[in-house]
Amino acid sequence: MRWTREQVVEHLSPPPGISMPPYPRERDQMYRLTLAALALGLSGEAVGVLSGRAWLATAAHGFIAAAVLAASLTFLVWLSNWRHTVRALAALGLILWLFWPIAGWAASLGAASIMAAKETHCFHFPAGRVIPWYSLALGIALIFGHAHPHVIGVGWAVLALLWWWLALDRRRLPLFEI
Repeated sequence: MRWTREQVVEHLSPPPGISMPPYPRERDQMYRLTLAALALGLSGEAVGVLSGRAWLATAAHGFIAAAVLAASLTFLVWLSNWRHTVRALAALGLILWLFWPIAGWAASLGAASIMAAKETHCFHFPAGRVIPWYSLALGIALIFGHAHPHVIGVGWAVLALLWWWLALDRRRLPLFEI
């Protein structure tokens, strides 16, 4: 999708009554980089699970949690309660990763899913329609733990591909600045 300058300006104009802190181009660049880092981490998770290298999967989980937290700090959304919710979930995901990994996954995937849904709401990205529901299904498979590790590994690989797709779609948009 190619956006005109007018469409970008209209999209980046807060609704009446909403005040927004400055959002420089560099912050949008960082956000895009963190989405790619999230996709990279999910790819590492898939490789770790599929290869049976638990240490790689664990390290990838921490990398993903850090990427989601970084993305949440550069996430552009008009409503402050959504910004705070995403940031709280992302911070919780990183903290819980150390002590209660499955809860850390839930918080990180929840924060990331909200970001994907918002990107789709604003820009109509196909991957963002799927990511929240797919993440939920993968989370349920992880919680109940009855799936074969290779099935879970493929599940992580598919989620990584969805995030790569979303990150590439976001990269095609002009840099935003408010």
